[in-house]
Amino acid sequence: MSRTAWTCALGAILLWALFATLVRHAGDAPPLLLTGVALCCGSAASAHRWRAWRVPAPVFGFGVASLFLYHACLVAAFHIAPIAQANLLNYLWPLLIVVLAAYGPAGQGLLPRQLAGCALAFAGCAVVIAPASAGLSSAHLGGYALALLAALCWAVYSVAPGYMAAYSSWATGGFCLGAGLLALLAHFLFETAYHPSAGEWMGMAMIGLGPLGLSFVLWDRAMRTGRASTIGSLSYLTPVLSTLSLAVTGAVEGGAWWRLAPALLLVMGGVRLTR
Repeated sequence: MSRTAWTCALGAILLWALFATLVRHAGDAPPLLLTGVALCCGSAASAHRWRAWRVPAPVFGFGVASLFLYHACLVAAFHIAPIAQANLLNYLWPLLIVVLAAYGPAGQGLLPRQLAGCALAFAGCAVVIAPASAGLSSAHLGGYALALLAALCWAVYSVAPGYMAAYSSWATGGFCLGAGLLALLAHFLFETAYHPSAGEWMGMAMIGLGPLGLSFVLWDRAMRTGRASTIGSLSYLTPVLSTLSLAVTGAVEGGAWWRLAPALLLVMGGVRLTR
């Protein structure tokens, strides 16, 4: 895989790993309001290349719908099912990326080592997420279904550009703006009105510029120039690094530290198998 793909993939993953930590600065803002404001602010990360936002209508519609559905489904899943369980199911998206790419028009089938690598990396993800989960319950099937739908949405969004008409990665800024406006509309329709403080506005803007803005540009470039199987396994670093960030800032219990080393080894072992 090229150095550019590695750099862009790692850049996106590092920004996503900061999401949970930055959310703490968004205070009590409702999920859809936070998502809408952050996505709209995220478009500012590529505003200097706004001309690149001009893409065919089907491409624009696909990008906006994908980003909105992913975040809306995930937000709903976190409300209906326990967050740890829903988040673990959501992290099936790297595996789905590998499968979709392998059996897509340009794919050559899924190699056993690729499947093994993704399974190993998912185990690393489970090490840091699963301890907070008490197992799946039939009482939360709707939430689990939404988490799986979110995973599928992100996997399709990640793989599809390789089979679409070429467009600039900076066009993701337009996708962010469109999805953000839809999220704000959903907030006004389904959530109680909320007036953020200055600090909360700042927190949502920080989330937008990094984890929900520049990261999408980097991710698009990584998927276009890299190997899907390797990037998929590498993506399992996100929950590991996210837990590390939370532990450093004191947002999780000290017992989380011991899980990070084995989780990191499992993820990197999975990446090694899929290279």
